[in-house]
Amino acid sequence: MKYLSNYPAYENFYHFVGATKFRKNMFYHEDIRTRLKSIIEEVIGNKENVELLESTVAYNHIHVLLKTDLPPAQVAQVLFGASSRLLRKEFPILIEQSESGLWGGKSCEAIKDATHLKNCISYIQRHQPDNTKL
Repeated sequence: MKYLSNYPAYENFYHFVGATKFRKNMFYHEDIRTRLKSIIEEVIGNKENVELLESTVAYNHIHVLLKTDLPPAQVAQVLFGASSRLLRKEFPILIEQSESGLWGGKSCEAIKDATHLKNCISYIQRHQPDNTKL
C-alpha cells in the first residue's frame, strides 16, 4: 500500500483507495458492488478502534473513509485482504477475470484538517460507479 501523506492525520481520519488489477471493471454488476460495500462494512465493523464514515464502490475501484487509532497499513491489510478473499469466493467470475488477485493499486491518505474531511465525505457521497478516475 502506498501512503500518500507526510503530515499527521487530523483526528485519525484516513482515506483509502483500492483499484482493481489492471483497472479492470470487475465491479460492473450491481450485485458485486452491493456485496463489496457490505463486506467493507462488516470487516470494518468487526474491528475495534475503527469507525467507517463513508465508502463507495465504482466499477474498478473503491473509496473508504474511516477513523482509526490503528496503523493504516494494518487497516489496509484487513480491508483489502478480507474483501478480496470473500468477494472472490462468492463471485468466482472475479477469479476468471484476474487469477492473481483482486486488488492492484492501494493507497491511503491522511486527512489534513476539518475542511479536507468535509471535502472527502462530499466526494465519496457523490461518487458514481462509472467514475473511473481516482
